[in-house]
This record gives sequence, C-alpha cells and structure tokens, in this order.
Amino acid sequence: MINAPAVSVIIAAHQARDFINEAIGSALAQDVPLEILIAPDEPYDYADLVRRDPRVRVLGPVPAPTGPGPARNRALAVARGDFIALLDADDLWSPDYLSHLLPLAETHGTAFGRTSITDWQGHEIRSVAGRDGRADFSTFETAFASFHGLARRDPMRRWQDVLAEDVLFDLESLALAGGRTPFAAAAVYQLRQRPHSVTRGAQFTSGIDAGYKRLVALVEDGSTAIGATFRAAAVRVFRSWAEMNWRFVAAQATDSSLTYQKFVTEILSSSS
Repeated sequence: MINAPAVSVIIAAHQARDFINEAIGSALAQDVPLEILIAPDEPYDYADLVRRDPRVRVLGPVPAPTGPGPARNRALAVARGDFIALLDADDLWSPDYLSHLLPLAETHGTAFGRTSITDWQGHEIRSVAGRDGRADFSTFETAFASFHGLARRDPMRRWQDVLAEDVLFDLESLALAGGRTPFAAAAVYQLRQRPHSVTRGAQFTSGIDAGYKRLVALVEDGSTAIGATFRAAAVRVFRSWAEMNWRFVAAQATDSSLTYQKFVTEILSSSS
C-alpha cells in the first residue's frame, strides 16, 4: 500500500470493461504519489484491476447503477489524498498532467488543465482552455464540455446527484478559490467521444433542458458551495450551456448526422 498519496484519482466505472484499463494506465504514468479509486456503478466486479498496481483500489460492485455522482462519492468516502482528481473511465491524461497541476493546486487550492475533446481515434475536435494562465467563470461559459482540474479534498464536499454534477463541482471549486484559478495548458485531459456514449444520444440531448433548469435553481437558492458573490456567474454558465443545447437540438432535427461537439466547434468558430 502506498502511504500518504498526494492525489486520489476517482474513476466511476459503468460498462467500462473494454476501455478502463487505458484510463488507469494514463493515471499510473503520472510522476506524482497517488491512489486510483475505482467505483463500480453496476453489478460487474472490477476487482481484478488491483493486480495492475498496488496503487489501484477497487470498491465493491452495486446491485444497480446509481449515477456518476453517487459513485464518485463512494470513492471519495475512502479517499486518502490531499487532492482529488476526476478521470472518466473512457478518458486519458497526458503523462505530466498531475505534475503540472499539483504545485498550482497546493498554492491556490484548485487548478485546471486543458481539455482536448477528441474522437475515439484521438483526433482533436476542439479544446477548452483558460487565458493568460488563468481559468474563471467565463472559461466555463463557452466550455460546453467537462473542464476538469485538481481540487483540495474537503470532507464536507460531495458531488450532487444531478445532471452535469462534475461541472457543478468544478464551478464550486472555482468559487471557493475566489473565482479565478491557475490554468496549465501543458496538463491535458483527453475527453474521448465514444461512438455509442449515452451523452451522444438524441434522448439525452432532448431531455437536458430540465437538468439545466434544476442546476440554475440549486445555484440560485444557495444549495451549492457557490457563494452569493459568484452565483450570477455560475447561472450564466448553465444558461449558456442550455442555449447551446437548444441550438444543437434544432440543428440536429434537419441533420441527424450532426454531433454535438462538431456543432459547437462550428458555432464557436463562426462567432470568433
């Protein structure tokens, strides 16, 4: 067992048997003391993954899926690192991802890296980045994809069981850090678009509006860790995302081959 990991890497696993080893491999390649916590969100037992490395810990399976937020919270409950980092089971990190972010997070509490949105073969569709070495709420307004970072572990914080719970958690981290955090372009989170991912389906995109309305309500009524100073900025993020989704649903109605991230890329390019 590795003593005193600096970072607890949390991976929620749902129907991830075919690709989770790649995500684990990219985490094990980091030059930072860490533990990797696999939180199954299905009856399948991922216990065999502990054979890869003593830094890998696997929680027990659950009878039925509970959603990514509750799954991550199960891992968070046993995490030992001073900092936590999310890695989805189908995504990858650059080998120096944590070594770039950890020194910044140690000073500021939170730090973000660049998100590279790619197809399954690794070809970049677009990227999400901060400006002038900083990330703030305006970065999230036009992110339209997960923009993960490294945050200090706080026993009082949890992921909520809502749509885009990871985005809400990151906005909370940003608010707790004063609304601006360091951004390291060299720390790359590769967000891979799986051909049959749930988030690429028509049912998901058409039903997402109610989820954004709930997020706005949670922020506005103080049910998150986002203080009054930054609530309006956080609401602007979710309303911006909701508007982009409306535009995509309308466009997809006339072009069923259209994918969300390619649509976003076209919109952002035409407005720049």
